[in-house]
Amino acid sequence: MNFNEMIDRYVNEVGEYLPRKMRADIEMELRSLLLDALEERADEEPSAKETAAFLQEFGSPETIAAQYRPAEALIGPTLFPTYKVVVTITVSIIGVLHLLLLGVTLWSGNGAAWLDMVLNSVFSFGRSAILNAGIVTIIFALLERIPVEPLALPEKNREVWDPFTLPPVKDPNRIKRAELIVGIFFGLLFLVWLNVFSGWLSGANFGEEGTGVWVLVTPEFMRLVPLFSASLLLDVGLKTAVLIQGRWNRITRTVELGTTLFGLFVAYRIFSLEQISTVPFFTTMVKIGLAVALVIGSIEMIGKLIRLLFGRPFTPRTFIKSKLA
Repeated sequence: MNFNEMIDRYVNEVGEYLPRKMRADIEMELRSLLLDALEERADEEPSAKETAAFLQEFGSPETIAAQYRPAEALIGPTLFPTYKVVVTITVSIIGVLHLLLLGVTLWSGNGAAWLDMVLNSVFSFGRSAILNAGIVTIIFALLERIPVEPLALPEKNREVWDPFTLPPVKDPNRIKRAELIVGIFFGLLFLVWLNVFSGWLSGANFGEEGTGVWVLVTPEFMRLVPLFSASLLLDVGLKTAVLIQGRWNRITRTVELGTTLFGLFVAYRIFSLEQISTVPFFTTMVKIGLAVALVIGSIEMIGKLIRLLFGRPFTPRTFIKSKLA
């Protein structure tokens, strides 16, 4: 590794801890600053060892990135874009569920007292949206203040930090923290909803005396809920382990291959059901979605196997581009 590659790795690692909007400008400024400082220290091209010593004096990537971040807030700039996406998706899901429930309620009520039903649904949506947005805010505020890396004193981190361990600029084992956090959050949310509130799927009473019963899914689907839950739990557990570890490795990649295969098996079991929902339209739409997911998931699993065996990256996007070229 020469000094240019080490500088590129260092600047790229600093950029990983910065908000996307300000990342490019700061990386350019930091690279220029580092190169100028190295030129002043040595008349000739510095060696990798000299560059590493200089970077150790300059500070770890996390320390330097913290100096460029805006003032501290409840949710910092690194997590705030992810926070907005999670809140938007959460409120949207709540809105869709309330609209479906309102439609079924109006249909079962035969138009009686429809205004009261609409107002009750609006107020219920408002309460649920505020409550869930508050829960998401608390979770992200805690994530902002709880380090993902193993707990250690800052002084110790500076002592053991080694520039030679900086990952390559294009590192397939680098984690995407925001993507993992979103996956964990919605995986847990869906897992809890599927097991705690699964009665809403299998049947609900409507009408003033509860005489009307509306069933969304079939008993055959409900029997697959434990398998579905196990698949979600494995996925959440793997994402949590990788997030804590800070990087992918061969062991976690192997586990990822197994969880993907199990998830495809569960999806196929659901797809093979003759009826998923008591509403034929819902069954058709779910089966179309599952068919697409099975095709894409199979291609992704092949890519993960190729990457695990040969160390070469493979994605559905590159596969499709190669076929169209």
